[in-house]
Amino acid sequence: MRNNVVFNPKTYPLSNLINDIDTGNIALPDLQRPFVWDSTKVRDLIDSLYKGLPVGVIVLWEILEPGRYRKINLENKREPRFLVIDGQQRLTSLFSIINDKEIVNKNFRKVKLRISFNPIEEKFEVWNAAIERNPEWISDISTVFHNSSTYPFVKTYLSKLKSRVVESNISEERIAANIEKLKNILNYPFSVLELSSELDPEEVSEIFVRINSKGKPLNQSDFILTLMAVYWEEGRKGIEEFCEMSRKIPEGNKPSSFNIININPNPEHLVRTIVGYSFLRGRLKYAYLILKGRDFENKTISEELREKNFEIFKDGHKRALDLTNWHDFIKIIQSAGFVNEKLISSKIAFFVSYTLYLLGKYRFHLPYKKLEKVIRKWFVFSLLTQRYTGSPESVIERDLSLFKDKGDFVQKLEEIIKSELTHDYWSITLPQRLVSSSTQNHAYLIYLASLVYNDAYILFSDIKLRDYLNPFLKTKKKTIDLHHIFPRNYLKKKSITDVKEINQVANLVYIEYKDNINIGDQSPKEYWPFLTKNLTPIERQKILRAYDLPENFWELNYAEFLKKRRDLMSKKIKDYFWRIGR
Repeated sequence: MRNNVVFNPKTYPLSNLINDIDTGNIALPDLQRPFVWDSTKVRDLIDSLYKGLPVGVIVLWEILEPGRYRKINLENKREPRFLVIDGQQRLTSLFSIINDKEIVNKNFRKVKLRISFNPIEEKFEVWNAAIERNPEWISDISTVFHNSSTYPFVKTYLSKLKSRVVESNISEERIAANIEKLKNILNYPFSVLELSSELDPEEVSEIFVRINSKGKPLNQSDFILTLMAVYWEEGRKGIEEFCEMSRKIPEGNKPSSFNIININPNPEHLVRTIVGYSFLRGRLKYAYLILKGRDFENKTISEELREKNFEIFKDGHKRALDLTNWHDFIKIIQSAGFVNEKLISSKIAFFVSYTLYLLGKYRFHLPYKKLEKVIRKWFVFSLLTQRYTGSPESVIERDLSLFKDKGDFVQKLEEIIKSELTHDYWSITLPQRLVSSSTQNHAYLIYLASLVYNDAYILFSDIKLRDYLNPFLKTKKKTIDLHHIFPRNYLKKKSITDVKEINQVANLVYIEYKDNINIGDQSPKEYWPFLTKNLTPIERQKILRAYDLPENFWELNYAEFLKKRRDLMSKKIKDYFWRIGR
């Protein structure tokens, strides 16, 4: 960063910011971009403005390159002077409410932000049906901002209030004053930092990260997508349409990213895949440099290099959003037993594996069967080892750097797998990772995937686990329970009362609801002989092996049972892992 101050502090009334967005002077990403705030945050923002409380600083980046930046709103005649770097959610929500515009939420559904106001109590709430029926409430505050004067609005409000509320001590003057006070949030003085136009995207991205390092981190892809809107609006829309399609069942036979495991990508996931495939980079900040035309080696910027890089980026965009590639990759993941996105503990691992799939197919030209095996194996390996949790970008960067030369693609991945999945991992680390009471535990989810891969049934049922976990089959869901092998109340009678201990994943198995009810609070020694009385000894042994239940588990104390079952579950996962790569 430069030694001198690179920002100019300003104060603007909210009305000026809204007007600048409306006219295009400020390039707020358009309202077709996903809005991630929930309505309670919007309510609290309006309440803070009403009370004159601080609501944080807006950060804008001044851009003084006429013709280099496309207008976000094509109806605007002027070129934007500023891009929003921090404050997008606040400005989007305020622009939407004051101008009465719909927004697209994080699930890519159009919604209307509706915040209600009670001018008698000076209270804000998220709209609901009860508020709509209550004459004391202004059900949608957007209506307050429609006219230059609040007088007609106040008159109408008071007329409805008087016709439905018998209340002698309501102060019309106070109500009028409070509605006017709400209207006056347009004069709220926003603190704005205008970043210098001399900064480049790399420097702005560093500022972006620093600003948000102490709070909830914002999605760096927001900035990337804003820059894509500048240079390649069609590509940005393609990413967002792909994400939106994945969440909707397609009509007829229309091609769509909607998929059999119901995984819903976000723009960040696809940007990460495109940058990884195109430039073998794991850090999203490199996308800023790509869009700017910076040489990664000598850090020079040129229009020629920008155009060259963008052609490479466009090719990666085409590969990543190709529906044949997308569905072929998803079939690979499904074939490993991950029939539902809820079994996938890391979406980053999913999309890094998708990046590797594209590299293997297009850069290394692997035969499909060979590619399928190594990608399936790498995906499960990355989940097993939690390779991309925490701060993943440096790991992704290191992994992708292996493919800068044209060596053996499969061998490079296999060497990493072999170095980490040692004997100690399988015998010590993995059983320890199964010490958990969370059904979202990554190792437990892989265990469930291994059962699906083995085509396992629900215990004592003709329903397959694969069908039960299918995200689109709803009819059989209520007939299945997650049963405690050592029942809860039985354990409590044995003075084991810690919920985390009782709910260990090693104590769980899927079973039909009716069987679970019949078991009740009985000990394993009581209910197991009853459930297996009609089975042969060989059939009983098969059940024990299929569900990784220790021999004579009903004779063990609870701690011994948990340890032995974790060891058996780990062995199941290990056998499954080596089988999926054959």
